[in-house]
Amino acid sequence: MKMERDDYPLREASFEQAPYQQHSPTSHEAARLLAPKLSAMECEILNLITESQAASGSGLTDDELIATYGSQSARPRRIFLTKLGKLRDTGTVRKTRAGRNAVVWALA
Repeated sequence: MKMERDDYPLREASFEQAPYQQHSPTSHEAARLLAPKLSAMECEILNLITESQAASGSGLTDDELIATYGSQSARPRRIFLTKLGKLRDTGTVRKTRAGRNAVVWALA
């Protein structure tokens, strides 16, 4: 079952909550432009992890999440969702495409 924005008790997106590099004017501008889409991105990330858990019994690494979502923006959103308590470290690691160990993230 695919979740929609109203199914997740997140917060209204605002520019101040969008992650960006303090020293970078272009990162700051990208965060401003991205802010209206944050809640939709968070829902999509939760849906991807939910689908992964349903299909394989486990979640996704950041590397897998980025590859599946198609954007580096997935990792900061995963970090935010983890801080909200929506996602958790499973205690399992898998190899990334570069051959390094990475934490597998799942729904909390």
